[in-house]
Amino acid sequence: MKYEVILTNEAKEEFLRLEKFLQEKIQADYNLIYDFDINAVIIKPLGHKIFEIKTDNVRSLFKYQKDRIIIVGLVFVKKTQKTPKEILKLAKKRLENY
Repeated sequence: MKYEVILTNEAKEEFLRLEKFLQEKIQADYNLIYDFDINAVIIKPLGHKIFEIKTDNVRSLFKYQKDRIIIVGLVFVKKTQKTPKEILKLAKKRLENY
């Protein structure tokens, strides 16, 4: 099942602040999701209906929406093993509007 990947305005800004090579890797993962399926990339459930796409050391936090759309609410470089609670809380807050 193909999914369309949509970034929130905040996630777009975070994406654009990343180095170009990271942007290209993340975009490649988003393209795989669109062209094939969500199972074409590495994802992990984080709870509260929020998931993360793992692209090297960068994470895209998202939720599913009807009609096969993924809303990305946060893009960040992961520096610790576990996703910090404040990052998860911020993603949850941003994604409440969608």
